[in-house]
Amino acid sequence: MCGIAGYFGIPNSKPRTSNITNCIKLMKNRGPDFQDFYKKDFKNNSLLLINSRLKILDKSNKSNQPMIDDNGVLVFNGLIYNYLEIKNYLSKFTSFKTNSDTEVLLKLLGIKGEKGINLLDGMWAFAYYSFKTKKLIISRDRFGEKPLYYFK
Repeated sequence: MCGIAGYFGIPNSKPRTSNITNCIKLMKNRGPDFQDFYKKDFKNNSLLLINSRLKILDKSNKSNQPMIDDNGVLVFNGLIYNYLEIKNYLSKFTSFKTNSDTEVLLKLLGIKGEKGINLLDGMWAFAYYSFKTKKLIISRDRFGEKPLYYFK
């Protein structure tokens, strides 16, 4: 399945472009279909989210990651088993451009924030940055099927 990596911290310690390129090359076997990254410098922090995608549910390019909307940006590895039920629930509040569980997760976190994680059934590891709250949420599934390592 996909691979994710990232950095969130002080700007003068952020990875150089060569480090980002090397990371993407190393992750290519995790997701050979598409690789990209999102980076943004804020007043006190820098954000870098990297994804290497293996197309499974929605094979269109619209589902490439990092996935961004007005509320935030997401990199995701896994499968949300109940994404169709969540999508049906969220369709009362928003519209969708893809058939992917990634977009459902992006919209869920944008609307519900970290409380939305309680609705998830599946295996996942993700990083989501909210433009509204200016917070980074990282999460993995309850059983740890999708590994997530972090260093503080």
